[in-house]
Amino acid sequence: MSRIRTQDWLNEDFDPRVPRRRADLTKGLRGERADRYSDQAIIDEILAHADDPEAQAAAFNPTYQGARYERVWIRNYLGAFYDRRLISDVLRKVKGGKEATVYCCSAGSLAPGDLVAAKIYRPRQFRNLRNDALYRQGREILGARGQPVRDRRALVAIREGTRKGKEMEHVSWLAHEYASLRALHAAGVPVPEPIAFANNTVLMEYCGDAKRPAPALHSVRLSLSEARDLFASLLRDVETMLANGRIHADLSAFNVLYWRGEYRIIDFPQSVDPATHDSALDLLQRDVTRICQYFARYGIASHASALAQAMWERQMI
Repeated sequence: MSRIRTQDWLNEDFDPRVPRRRADLTKGLRGERADRYSDQAIIDEILAHADDPEAQAAAFNPTYQGARYERVWIRNYLGAFYDRRLISDVLRKVKGGKEATVYCCSAGSLAPGDLVAAKIYRPRQFRNLRNDALYRQGREILGARGQPVRDRRALVAIREGTRKGKEMEHVSWLAHEYASLRALHAAGVPVPEPIAFANNTVLMEYCGDAKRPAPALHSVRLSLSEARDLFASLLRDVETMLANGRIHADLSAFNVLYWRGEYRIIDFPQSVDPATHDSALDLLQRDVTRICQYFARYGIASHASALAQAMWERQMI
């Protein structure tokens, strides 16, 4: 296996074909942090999340190769889905972010539709999230198969913040998104249909086509009629989520995909349970406020605080 540079790994837009200045190669990693995240540590962290990585890396040879670091995690994380005939190929990178990267894949014979989205999370120490403790409040810790963790030693490790405990929190963060997608899809909320969860990856319905992913709502221009209908639909969805024990907690026009008159609400790892979270009403109000702010550009007047309060009273009191 070829070695990869830590700097390449952390730079989601790295392209090995483009010459880079020396200053660019060291940007973002300095001193003790650079020493701690060695090339081998990165590879070890990737392989720690893969089932039988050596076998999968040998059998799976996707069309999309990407940068050097991408080849490592694509082959090792998605190989299991290839073996299970849930994907047949990786076609392109759709979106890179500080928490995860999404790829467009050809569906395997046992997956629905023609295309599948694979959301691969960065290993725990390379995620860049702020205040994620806010969203963990009141949550059960979920294991690698989505089951609640009851083991006393494991819970102590999490409480004490050991390396093992932090790793379990990372796995739980991913499992929570998959569990939320399953619950909300079953409740009829327009979220991507979840397909599978394993290997640091959530496999789900793809929105768009092979050439172009569905754009986020913030970059779409709607007719006034479309805007009014979508505004009403999203508010109903927020209340349906609330009725089914979920508040998105980061909902905005950036987390709604719009494609040929249909839409999907995405990105649920930070969603919270309104029955157990102390700031649930505040997070609900923030979600509703962001929706109202976006649709104000179409001249749709609303009172976000009153809308959120009314939802809360109907569903929670």
